[in-house]
Amino acid sequence: MPDIDVAIVGGGISGLSAARTLCEHGLRVRLFEREAACGGVIQTEHVDGFVIDSGPDTLLAHKPAALALVRELGLDDRLVAPLPNRTTYVLRRTALRSLPEMSALGLPTSWRTLAAATAFSWRGKLRMAAEPLIPAAAPIDDESIAGFVRRRFGREAVTRVAEPLLAGLHRGDAARLSIRALFPTLANAERTHGSVARAWRRASRGGGGSMSLRDGLAEIAARLQAQLPPQVPVTGTEVAWIERNGSYTLGLRDGTTITSRAVLLATPAYVTAALTAELDVRLARLCGTIRFAPSLTVALGYRRDRIRHDLGGWGFVVPASERRRIRSATWVSSKWPGRAPAGHALIRVSLDGAGQAEPDAPNETLAARAHEELRALLGITGDPVVARVYRRARAMPQLEMGHLERMAAIDRRLASVPGLFVSASGFRGVGLPDCIKDARAVAERAAAYVR
Repeated sequence: MPDIDVAIVGGGISGLSAARTLCEHGLRVRLFEREAACGGVIQTEHVDGFVIDSGPDTLLAHKPAALALVRELGLDDRLVAPLPNRTTYVLRRTALRSLPEMSALGLPTSWRTLAAATAFSWRGKLRMAAEPLIPAAAPIDDESIAGFVRRRFGREAVTRVAEPLLAGLHRGDAARLSIRALFPTLANAERTHGSVARAWRRASRGGGGSMSLRDGLAEIAARLQAQLPPQVPVTGTEVAWIERNGSYTLGLRDGTTITSRAVLLATPAYVTAALTAELDVRLARLCGTIRFAPSLTVALGYRRDRIRHDLGGWGFVVPASERRRIRSATWVSSKWPGRAPAGHALIRVSLDGAGQAEPDAPNETLAARAHEELRALLGITGDPVVARVYRRARAMPQLEMGHLERMAAIDRRLASVPGLFVSASGFRGVGLPDCIKDARAVAERAAAYVR
């Protein structure tokens, strides 16, 4: 008889969410995480009164899976709403120009707020305002973010919104990333309402927005792990190989093995490719075709009186045409309450992780470069009192055109390997809500298989 019912490989938000669901079914579960603690990219650091999320810091309300889990975990009283001024800016030369207040991920949905925005020329505004008059395109297999935005909103929306904001969120190329895989709400808005602006205005009546947790999102991973039975999380342990002969045998890096009736891989696609190479070659090859982009983030804390800019809003994005090292900057302490001590400000900067920023440079050099660009743009007259650099070589899965078809092919291969399941960022979505929703659904399928 196998040692356990389900072995989960990977202790990020996907693995933890799956473990919770499987334990609710009363199954024998082990979760193997090679790092010393679970959480994956969800990491929060507390430094001299600053609360720094090095990974995600936002829970999207229009994707309810994450908020539902937060409430299940008893973290309701830890939820915080963003601060009122939610303006986002685009850098044009040396000036920060505002995007529309009412928008669909930066794309204008109201003529009134579009007219007040300063990020676009009047010609660009007129083209964007005409979006509800643009006929919906015939259904197609897939389309890039740039292609969709250009067709619906015009060229200026591509350079000022699609490239720096929509693609920038994923550290990717707007001409390659899939609108259907990453922003299905935008694609569906055209399909169901004939207009993104029209659909978004109707949807906004039902609420939306974003939330976070008072002491950073690492609280979610910590509470998830703490509420699992103590024998379930096995940290500091790497799974080196997996074999199948009726049941599954997992070989651990320390030389020991464990047998399981089913395996759920909650690992990045490149790790999944390596672990499935002996189980199904075609499956491994498909997983290996999912590309990942690097992430390079610098968090800088300043005395507030050393920054001339009012930091009124959430921050700014930088189009590629500006040729800056900075890709975006979030004024974290202007976005969320309690992120900086009194009299201070916290700014989180995303640097070009693959190009100009020289990712192999020492942390001190990268922090200095981020500070130098911020100094000129925001009128900063003093050095940062806190500087932290966070780098990940393969952080952001690139869901490029054709990804949904690739995922369908992966699911077909999984169907031919009974008892093997896959759920992680980069497969059926990205971001915390997508990962939580998919992991719990996949865990239900694994539980049904075991039963």
